[in-house]
Amino acid sequence: MRNAFLICATTVMLGLACSKKSATNEEPLARVNNKYLNPSDVQDLFYANTGEADSARILQVYIDNWIKNQLLADIAEKQLNEKEKNVARELDEYRNSLLIHRYQSRLLQERLDTLVTEEELLAYFEKNKNNFELAKNIVQLKFIKIDRKASILPELRRLFLSPDLKSKKELASLCEKHAANFFLDDEAWLDFSEVQKELPIKQYDEEHFLRNNKFLEINEGRYIYLILIIAYRTKNTLSSFEFEKERIKSVVINQRKSDLLKRFEQSMIEKAKEKKEIQNYTIQ
Repeated sequence: MRNAFLICATTVMLGLACSKKSATNEEPLARVNNKYLNPSDVQDLFYANTGEADSARILQVYIDNWIKNQLLADIAEKQLNEKEKNVARELDEYRNSLLIHRYQSRLLQERLDTLVTEEELLAYFEKNKNNFELAKNIVQLKFIKIDRKASILPELRRLFLSPDLKSKKELASLCEKHAANFFLDDEAWLDFSEVQKELPIKQYDEEHFLRNNKFLEINEGRYIYLILIIAYRTKNTLSSFEFEKERIKSVVINQRKSDLLKRFEQSMIEKAKEKKEIQNYTIQ
């Protein structure tokens, strides 16, 4: 009977043939003392495409947790004194905080300007350069990982070192077809420690390596790595604007969020005062 009902309850959740009884006439899924868990209490647990086996498992986990929580609540109810059980204030504060958070989220979604121009980003960077000291080494480079037996290797070497724009396009095309891995965006700034995860250049003294290497050709197993270091900046020096752009954008938008909410709150208080909706009795 229990297994049959579990399957039936699951079928109800999926909107299939098992008919749903009224809220006052449901066969319960579980009971703890005088508290009952009914099928209507768990109707939001399942998605339409949830299979019968998964639905039964999800339902059973929920029932087990419900039983455990009800038992704990009953013990707490008996063991705590009246003062300890008075949670009305906490519940009211929690409800208010949830409502405020949801309203602020909607307010930001409707009113926040998230467009940040290049000029704004650069102005922020210039004004706050002291906040952009590097904590790690960064580098501009390009590299190619290619099978050492690849017939295209001599041509890749030639194109790799060429500054010509046409050669760059041709190089990118060949890498797409033949390279095991490659990175050719020589204007991007990268965390050098992350770069080393992709290349066989593990270094304890990163700064010494960067200062003393420009072009490398490394044989490692079945592959050859072509590496060209274009520029670098070492930790404790000023970071690159390009490297910091996304972080600056995040800072600017967060500041806008804060300013928007402060302006709204101030306006709200001023309007409430005008309408005599508030009174601070501690201020004489």
